[in-house]
Amino acid sequence: MRHTASFLKLPDLFTTIRLVLIPAVFWSIPVNSYLALSILSIVFITDIIDGYLARKLRISDRMFGKVYDHLVDKLLILTITYALNAYKDLPNWAYMFFLIREFLLIIGGVFIWLSTPAHVDGSNALGKAAGITFYAMVIAYIFEMPFRWHLLVLSIAMSSIAFAGYAYRELNKLKHTKKR
Repeated sequence: MRHTASFLKLPDLFTTIRLVLIPAVFWSIPVNSYLALSILSIVFITDIIDGYLARKLRISDRMFGKVYDHLVDKLLILTITYALNAYKDLPNWAYMFFLIREFLLIIGGVFIWLSTPAHVDGSNALGKAAGITFYAMVIAYIFEMPFRWHLLVLSIAMSSIAFAGYAYRELNKLKHTKKR
């Protein structure tokens, strides 16, 4: 297989689709629940395709692609939680939890990247589980399902566990890097 030296790769195209859909996600949540679900489904599917292609084409270790994917994920989470807070009764404290968590992940990611610029890890099983529970909670809030509160608590718990796991992994890696 011939590899090109181009800046953008095929997985980045799917990340760009997600980036372009961010305003549509925000606009659709208060307007039409089924439209919001459709757009979020496209976002979710393109995220899966992006990761699959990055691994399949063996370009998942590219710094730009990983950083770009994580940045778009953060923008989506912040946009979705803001819209749910503004239009679908997501509690202020829950919105603040997700806001603070995403900013801590961004700050931590920049710190780690500056400390060890050669390597940025992707998400792990806990992160993927937290993402699935987050999207389940989002759907429950969009459709104002009676059990949305339970999914919110589960989503926050899973997000907290994943966050702690990432922090432990990266601090441990940083500690071992400093010993060398």
